[in-house]
Amino acid sequence: MKIMTWNCNLNLAKKYQYIESFDTDILIIQECEKLKEDYFSGRKFFWTGRIENKGLGVLIKNDSASIDPSVDHNLINFLPIQSDDLRILGAWAYNHRAIKFGNDVSGNTIDAIKYYRDWLVKGSSRCIFGGDLNNSIIWDKRNNDNNFQNINSSLNDLGFESAYHLLSGEKFGQESEATFYHTKKEPKKYHIDYLYTKSLDVKSLTVGKYQDWIKLSDHCPMIIEV
Repeated sequence: MKIMTWNCNLNLAKKYQYIESFDTDILIIQECEKLKEDYFSGRKFFWTGRIENKGLGVLIKNDSASIDPSVDHNLINFLPIQSDDLRILGAWAYNHRAIKFGNDVSGNTIDAIKYYRDWLVKGSSRCIFGGDLNNSIIWDKRNNDNNFQNINSSLNDLGFESAYHLLSGEKFGQESEATFYHTKKEPKKYHIDYLYTKSLDVKSLTVGKYQDWIKLSDHCPMIIEV
């Protein structure tokens, strides 16, 4: 099974041809537009967001997949998907920017982990959590509950591991491969996209290269095979 996460930087319908050939089973796509569930042939498309041309989508081959009833749309933007014996929590973390939608919403990954904690540990043991978390340990500040160290520790406590760090052996904040290029400039590179797995054997991982993807987005995709 192949899983990809990619911040497409708008216009997924026009850019889909560039990722279709990867033949992934699960796609977690950030900054994409709202599309019909059957828009992509042979796949189901699920979406959440407050801006119709810029939200979070999860694209999956399995016809039995559905949005879990536990979904909380005040967590921007996190989407729980149930698919047979697999649970997927897609993410495009809005962090502090979520406040513009009201005081009753949150864009913090740590809040999503707390809310979906029981859903992630009960029932199916096979889980995937990931996407653009807009976060890194390099920006951690004292007394911030949404620090990346807290996020990673909380996921580890639930049995999740970052596929990239598991296979590369690299430390958080010292990643040799970037996933995001601020203002599309190669020197302004950061690792802020992640795929965490639980009870899945990660066989391989690939991060897209700057020169191959920068014309399409300021992010490069991450693909794992389990």
